[in-house]
Amino acid sequence: MTKSRVMLDFPHYRWSDLIHFAMYISLLLFACTSFGSTPFTKLEFDAAIKDFQTKAVAAMDKDPNKIKLRDLAWTVLLNMLRQLVSYVEMECVGDGVKMAESGFNVYTPKGHSGTAVFGFTQGIISGEAIGDWPSIANAKSYVIRYFINEDVLKSVFTQVNIGKIGCTINDLIKFKEYGFSLSVVFSDHQGEFCPPVFLTIM
Repeated sequence: MTKSRVMLDFPHYRWSDLIHFAMYISLLLFACTSFGSTPFTKLEFDAAIKDFQTKAVAAMDKDPNKIKLRDLAWTVLLNMLRQLVSYVEMECVGDGVKMAESGFNVYTPKGHSGTAVFGFTQGIISGEAIGDWPSIANAKSYVIRYFINEDVLKSVFTQVNIGKIGCTINDLIKFKEYGFSLSVVFSDHQGEFCPPVFLTIM
């Protein structure tokens, strides 16, 4: 069985996005009964978020001393997030659904190379899913088909036509598992939909 990993994408967020992401983690992870012995308390994590937010806003006037304080607070918050990643991975032992409950984006390898050909991950905003796949030769556009992975709803899907690699789907129902399939549109025909990949929306 392929084991999932927490995606380490948050160090690349803009500072304002990192604050929102950290708040999202704080709301989900510390409230989830699957995670009972975190490396620090919610109060300590929220204090680090507030400290970074305060110092990031203060540094907008470009004062060098304030920028140093902001960068130090950024480092503290990133280190706390990395500790939470290690903790979540240790607690979940590769269980992608349980990882998603923490609020972190989840990556599940699809092949021996360890890279996914087509996949969906959690977005920063609740109810958002982000699809990603490599460029396919001679493709004119792509079609995404998605559905709620429940017996009654599997045959009820939504189809989205897109003309580029990657897409963001919003307003999905929280705590539901969705299946996503990709089809490639060429100049003279449309290919078959690939087997679905699954993501539990948080």
